[in-house]
Amino acid sequence: MKLLLNESPLLVLPTLAVKLGLNEAIVLQQLHFRLLQSPLKYDGFTWYHHTYTKWREQFPFWSEKTISRAFLSLERKRIIVSSQAYNAMKVNKTKWYRIDYDVLSHILERQIDLPTETVCEEQKEQFGCNEETKMADSVKKERNKEKQQKTNLEIITGIIHYLNAKAHKEFRVNNQATKRLINARLQEGYTVEDFKKVIDVKVSQWLNNKEMRSYLRPSTLFSPTNFENYLNEARDIPSPVKRTIQPIVLDYNAGEEDE
Repeated sequence: MKLLLNESPLLVLPTLAVKLGLNEAIVLQQLHFRLLQSPLKYDGFTWYHHTYTKWREQFPFWSEKTISRAFLSLERKRIIVSSQAYNAMKVNKTKWYRIDYDVLSHILERQIDLPTETVCEEQKEQFGCNEETKMADSVKKERNKEKQQKTNLEIITGIIHYLNAKAHKEFRVNNQATKRLINARLQEGYTVEDFKKVIDVKVSQWLNNKEMRSYLRPSTLFSPTNFENYLNEARDIPSPVKRTIQPIVLDYNAGEEDE
């Protein structure tokens, strides 16, 4: 007698199916699995691209129309974010997808963080509670990862805007090499204030120097060795002495002496 599960099954969480609909839950779970393996990183997010024809290879029991309805339903709920901006050619209409895990969490009211005992009992004979727990954990990790990416992008944006304003430059925030440099320094424990100190000290030294002003760039300022050296330079510069201006006190009782 052949086993029923003689190929990789499509898994679906009952919580998702109840909240979103069965078709939407299946599509969302499959997209999440694909995103975990996707190398496509743009604008701080992980993406996966597919046409409806290609999706049908993964869902052979559905028509393309059924698949498109499920995706569009999730897009309208803003759980799935789609874009065609990353296609190499404008004539290419392939959709790129990512999951907004914050929106998903809000819709599910955080019921997906841990599977309940009832869900585990119902799914135990089908694919095991441990598998469901792993899926829930992966959703949670991915959501935390996206939150961290958003935070880092805000920090990077602030640093680049500060550099552009001080050095009269127009460096792009979404430059991958620049983001890697800043993220690496942040992981080493440096703060936004440290970046500003480095920018300030080198701008004061190089901005009016024709030979050196071209080095007011992320690749020079934020490289591992240079950044530490420049930061130490900034720390060695004594802070200007603040002079307290005493207010003038007028004595209206004083007048000219009588002759």
